[in-house]
Amino acid sequence: MVYLIYGNQTPSIKSRVKKIIKENLPDNDEMNLVKFDASNVLIQEWIDEANYVPLGYEHKIVIADNCYFLLKSKPKNKIEADQNYGELMNFLLHPSEDCDLILTVPSLAVATNSDIYKTIKETGKIIEIPDLDQNGWKDGVRRYCFENAHLKIDNDALNELADRTAGDVALLQTSVAKLSLYTDHVRYEDVILMVVRPLEDNTFLIFNYLINGKNADAVKLFRDLRVSNVEPVTLIMMLGNQFRLLNQVFYLFKNGRTDDEIAKELNIKPIRAQILRKNTGLVSEKAIHRTLNDLFELDLQIKSGLVDRFYAFELFLINFKRK
Repeated sequence: MVYLIYGNQTPSIKSRVKKIIKENLPDNDEMNLVKFDASNVLIQEWIDEANYVPLGYEHKIVIADNCYFLLKSKPKNKIEADQNYGELMNFLLHPSEDCDLILTVPSLAVATNSDIYKTIKETGKIIEIPDLDQNGWKDGVRRYCFENAHLKIDNDALNELADRTAGDVALLQTSVAKLSLYTDHVRYEDVILMVVRPLEDNTFLIFNYLINGKNADAVKLFRDLRVSNVEPVTLIMMLGNQFRLLNQVFYLFKNGRTDDEIAKELNIKPIRAQILRKNTGLVSEKAIHRTLNDLFELDLQIKSGLVDRFYAFELFLINFKRK
């Protein structure tokens, strides 16, 4: 049997792979369970392995992780020129009865119209692991706390933990492990203390502090993030995205677009368009353009080693002006 397992959550993919191994190959070792990184190893190498069952074994499993060639936007890869997709297609059309082949892709952006995908759909099994919506994620967080760590969790703590992990299974696992070492009854204040907000949320907070004239609060939050080893260049990139979006909203609003029209044009939620449109009254268009230029120059100086990255970014936050 050939399996294709894909989704944005790597831990969920690994969990599904383990389930297949447990069901199909409970007694395994390095001879009958072989793993490859398909982004570094040629197709023909792991197909050769799949076609070979060592003496004394009745069945084996070959796992090919990171199958980049199944993505809609196939990234550049140094081994691409030597790939033999014909061998893979031949195996898919004539799969071995003695070997299960498992392909994994850590993304939902799989090319479902590709010949490889269509063939696996006809001759094998495709397992898509979708992202959970907000309610589904909250239920999943509660179950994970109880089933994996035997934690009792208050409702307000559950809501905060769900918000802070934001659909990230790996972050949830790490966070619950930390909480379980701290307490067996998780309260709201425990989550605040032990679980770091997603970086995107913190960047948005810094952005809001700046456009509301709360530069000192922005600096304080940055210092907290520095303790968590957050790099200034990452914050510069994310802040730049926020100010570019604000600049686009500023332009569209100035040209008479409504909140709904702005949301549709920029492919964002109407509530976010409304909030950003209101923010245009807090900061001038000139300040937005100046800030984008300052962030570009700061990024260049840091990457060129001309300034201390932490000191320079903190100075940017202190000196930010809304007008």
